[in-house]
Amino acid sequence: MELLEMTCPYCSSLQVHVLYTYPTKNHGPRRMYECKACFAYFSETKNTLLENLKTPLSTIWQVLKARTDGLGLNATARTFGIAKNTVLDWERRCADLKPVLFLYSLVHHFLQLVIEGDEAYTKVEKNRPADQSEGWTLLLMDRASRFIWTLECGKKDRKLGMVQFGVAPGSSF
Repeated sequence: MELLEMTCPYCSSLQVHVLYTYPTKNHGPRRMYECKACFAYFSETKNTLLENLKTPLSTIWQVLKARTDGLGLNATARTFGIAKNTVLDWERRCADLKPVLFLYSLVHHFLQLVIEGDEAYTKVEKNRPADQSEGWTLLLMDRASRFIWTLECGKKDRKLGMVQFGVAPGSSF
């Protein structure tokens, strides 16, 4: 199950499929997609912060942390052995993340995330007892935002419940 569906960066179609997977030197395997609507080929990092990056993210993080800690542009470039324009490019790429990361840190620090969960079964053709249902779905919802996750579980051959999520039975979920 994909958390977010991949869309074509050229025509915004949802009709994309994995063409092949290729290894990268520093970032693990990546997938190449093909759009069935416009026949375009694209990587999973197209139009993202990671597009065309060759340097390991850990190195980029260290460089940006050094800049945030007050190290000047020239000193950063000398210390890490990279070009000044590369440092500036990484800063530009990450600049759009600042509001999102700031909001996340505030929410994570001051607000409690409360998730409610329930299980539901699918009625196919006629009403049957729950244990004979062919399709079960686990529904999770964040109380504050009303964001809903659905997890398709298939045939119910074992008890679904909060124990699977590391929550003790009887505790608030």
